[in-house]
Amino acid sequence: MAVIYLRLSKRHNELNRNEIIMTFRQGSTIYQRAGTGIFILDKPNYWDGEKMVLRARSMTEEVKYHREMKHKLEDLCAAVNRAWEETDRSRISPTWLKDVIAQFNAPAVEDDELIGVPDRETVTSTFPQFVASRRVSMYREKHFWTMWRMLRRYELLQGTVFDFETFSHKDLEGFRTFLINEHEYWVRDRETKKMKCTNRNYLRAFEQVNEECQKLGRKIESRCPEPRSKNTLNNILLILKSYWLWCMKEGYADRNPFHKFTIDNAEYGTPFYISQEERLQLEAAPLEGMVALQRDIFVFQSYVGCRVGDLYKFTYDNIVDGCLKYTPRKTQDNNPVLVEVPLVSKAQKLIEKYYDPQRGTLFPFISQQKYNVYIKKAFQEAGLNRKVAVLNPQTRQYEMKPLYEVATSHMARRTFTGIAYGLVQDPNIIASMTGHVEGSKAFNRYRKIDMSVKKSLMDQLE
Repeated sequence: MAVIYLRLSKRHNELNRNEIIMTFRQGSTIYQRAGTGIFILDKPNYWDGEKMVLRARSMTEEVKYHREMKHKLEDLCAAVNRAWEETDRSRISPTWLKDVIAQFNAPAVEDDELIGVPDRETVTSTFPQFVASRRVSMYREKHFWTMWRMLRRYELLQGTVFDFETFSHKDLEGFRTFLINEHEYWVRDRETKKMKCTNRNYLRAFEQVNEECQKLGRKIESRCPEPRSKNTLNNILLILKSYWLWCMKEGYADRNPFHKFTIDNAEYGTPFYISQEERLQLEAAPLEGMVALQRDIFVFQSYVGCRVGDLYKFTYDNIVDGCLKYTPRKTQDNNPVLVEVPLVSKAQKLIEKYYDPQRGTLFPFISQQKYNVYIKKAFQEAGLNRKVAVLNPQTRQYEMKPLYEVATSHMARRTFTGIAYGLVQDPNIIASMTGHVEGSKAFNRYRKIDMSVKKSLMDQLE
């Protein structure tokens, strides 16, 4: 039998009223709790907070309000019980109670009456002007629009319009909570094995945002959200902060809600990479077909230390007098840096091996996603199974995994930096060949001092 428990939250709003918290329980399998959106005064002459009953009988404005809240609470309990009876028990989502309460409190609207973009400038409607004003790479621009889709979905789900005058740090807190929990709106169907949305209001918001993206000529959301790591959340919020500072500069906003809102620092694990011996083992492995081709591209990348985005842009014009010369995409708009990397003989031989002046690119590239898949296959077939400590972005705990499970294109860049630093320990020389700008926080993460450097230092202390 389903049971509903009610209690008062210890927190109160600006009118000194406390929210009623509902707990729904069904046997030992279903136990969910959520705020009701109903606020009352926890005072003996108005409301008995323990028994959840109205005491006052004289008809003051405050008593009228509490009487309305009493009826609303009774209606809410009835709606929850009714929803429970109508819900397929095998598909109860973790946010079921929260969703039922949100639907109860939401104003009644027709299916086609979701709030659209108003005529006036708002937090979400002004965003295209911000993107157009920024000189960033296509990769960075994609991240901008990803943040906008999330914020717009949250705005629609709240049933409100985010105005510059009223948007506050509380909205930022709500947005962060939404980002953390958004994946819970989706569950995997047991029969079809496909992801299915469990909340009607959210699904309508999801579909409307995609329609708006199509009208703006932007990419639609084709995949359902997955659990987001702390660093991902921080990056999303930093984009929103950057956008808000632009809005203040352009005169859209005259106040900054981020003054009362904290964005945590990003946390990264200790960099790991393959050693020179392991790279030789990878080069010598008897691989075939596409696995061998992508292995060779990875090896070349590990000898020049570039980002994969730059690697895919290289042509034969970037090779000058036995040297690779290019301007990294990440720096070309704000602080252009010319990178010059002398090519070792193995890198030159790989270029000659796949030479094709008609191709247009240095190597026969495939999609970056498939490139990473084949890198893992190459590592596995080459027997690179050394265990490394990997920071789990969800649990923030280190886990031990074999190299072939965590190998990606970026490991080639880390390999170049890690091996080079073990040889010279001069960040300036290495940075001149990797394209890291002076004082780069990212470069500091790559400067992992390996055990051989530590041993060399200790030998000198004897």
